Amino acid sequence: MDWNRLSDEATRYLQDYIRIDTVNPPGNEVAGARFLEKVFEKDSIPCEIFEPAPGRGSILATLKGSGEKRPLLLLSHIDVVPAEKTQWEVGAFEAIVKDGYLYGRGALDDKSMGIVEMMVLLILRREKVSLKRDILFLAAADEETGGKWGIEWLIENVPSLKKAEYAFNEGSYVICDETGAPARYELSNGQKVLFQLKLKAKGTSGHASMPTADNPNVKLVRGLESVTKWETPLHVLPMVKEYFSKIAPKQPPESRRYFEDVEKGLSHQDFAKELTSNPIYNAMLRDTISLTILQAGTKVNVIPSESTATLDCRILPDTSKAHFFKEIKKRLGDEIEIEVISEGEAVPPSSLDTDLFKAIQKFAERNDPDCPVVPHLLSGATDGRFLRKQGIIVYDLCPFRLTAKELLRIHGHNERISLENLKFGMRFMTEVIRDVAT
Repeated sequence: MDWNRLSDEATRYLQDYIRIDTVNPPGNEVAGARFLEKVFEKDSIPCEIFEPAPGRGSILATLKGSGEKRPLLLLSHIDVVPAEKTQWEVGAFEAIVKDGYLYGRGALDDKSMGIVEMMVLLILRREKVSLKRDILFLAAADEETGGKWGIEWLIENVPSLKKAEYAFNEGSYVICDETGAPARYELSNGQKVLFQLKLKAKGTSGHASMPTADNPNVKLVRGLESVTKWETPLHVLPMVKEYFSKIAPKQPPESRRYFEDVEKGLSHQDFAKELTSNPIYNAMLRDTISLTILQAGTKVNVIPSESTATLDCRILPDTSKAHFFKEIKKRLGDEIEIEVISEGEAVPPSSLDTDLFKAIQKFAERNDPDCPVVPHLLSGATDGRFLRKQGIIVYDLCPFRLTAKELLRIHGHNERISLENLKFGMRFMTEVIRDVAT
């Protein structure tokens, strides 16, 4: 396999894909779907575009197998988040290659995943690989704002998707240390639960030169101080305990034993403080609350009559929403109204006792012998949750090697992917899918 030539081809496709503006809102994902359609048609791979609302397009391509095994679904999303263009080193939508990296919004989240998955279908088709299962490629709309016009609509209206046995999706990565050396393959087989709340305080409007105790901003700030200072209880799920035990061998000698049994480790105050200072680890161990939106006032000398705030909460799958809501309300006090504006459902994690997981382990052993494949509780929400609810085994794993510093570029400034990662991702996906589909 000429991976260098294939990498060059993938790079050109990713550049073209990033240059298509699919910022959500409004999305306009159908433009991205039409681009992918042209590529598939060139290699005679059947595909179909679905557009449940104007501009909100998704595309499904199918590489047929013998049907001896159930289909495998390769999922990505076409939409991207907005970019503060003035804060980028290069144009956020120009897809410039610089020092071995391709820059652009969507370079990691999630257009690179889509191109790598697309290349897998092209490679299998060109190589005339005999498949025992259909390989489904789905690039969906509307992931960044909840999936209403994307995966949520598709799973209800495209019957072939529910037939899938396995699905690959975005989420976790091959995590590298600061030197860039791979440390572990993080594979998300479960997610925390989305629980978003809107708060509202009311008061008496008036001239700012004559303040009163009935200022809604003051009421809201006091309530939010109590909520944001709340240290929610630590709670270790079985899959989280396994995660820490599997990464224990690479920890410093003085803390290794605490990682081996993180429940016992957390009873040691110094270790608990150090572990939860890592925002990724902290999010795996407790319910989290982020204050994301504050809205109040229109003029500097006018006290408003109303102020609002939005909390983005991510709770552990076994947390009671009713109990969590009650605790938030208690801390806010009686003067603040609270309503649920969006919520997910707790879904059991996908099994790791599968041919697909074994294929991933075999690839890791061949290419990164010292890297364990570890189950990872994803703190964010991906489209995978809708598939997992249907009983499909979903592994949220982007086949790219990233350091913690590179991960911070997702949704941030100067998002980028190395050209070497595109090549690695194609090899990973092609070899793993060959293993489970032939």
